[in-house]
Amino acid sequence: MLIDYYKNKSEFNFIDHYNISICNTSLIKRIEEKLKYHHGLYRYPVKGVYWEDIWEQCINPNGSDWIGGGHQPGADTIHIDSNTSYQNKSGQINGNNVDITSHRLAKQAGPSFEDKLNFISRRHADRYVLLSRNEKDWKKNIRSYNLMIFDSKLINFKELKWSPHILKQGKNKGKHNGGYIGEGESNKYSAKIDGPGSSNQLHITINIGYIGGYHKFII
Repeated sequence: MLIDYYKNKSEFNFIDHYNISICNTSLIKRIEEKLKYHHGLYRYPVKGVYWEDIWEQCINPNGSDWIGGGHQPGADTIHIDSNTSYQNKSGQINGNNVDITSHRLAKQAGPSFEDKLNFISRRHADRYVLLSRNEKDWKKNIRSYNLMIFDSKLINFKELKWSPHILKQGKNKGKHNGGYIGEGESNKYSAKIDGPGSSNQLHITINIGYIGGYHKFII
């Protein structure tokens, strides 16, 4: 029962904040409990501000002044003792990779590609924390989540080989659509910046092994 959870939640209060990783059993147990209670009420997956809120409660179990929407540009949650900042993302599992979306650059960066590249290359948060889903599981009514936690310095957009996104089909085939493709090593990561019609949104494809694997929850 829900009341039993709150009576016994003190056992979750201690989190080793020097080991906020997928190997931290206390953290994993706390997240799992919150996912279970979410799905005790809702059939829809945890994502967006709900994932930010769950994560913030787990890393700051004794409370904080967190407000949904982030403390600073690019950071969604902050651990109040260490001041470590996190970007919380959902993401989709695609084979050995996870696909996430990030900044909308139309308003956040300047008009040129160099402006956009410089903006996304800043360290907006110390770490990424992903709660990603495999749509194949969900279509089979398997409520699964993959938790991934990794340092943001593992993603260096200036290391990628960038080129204009040239359309391969449609009436504008062969033309630059305003976006850019960033190619990298297949066992690391790649990226794409959409054209103006999509607010210049940044998409990142990351090899799961490169960022240290994942912990899988089945709720």
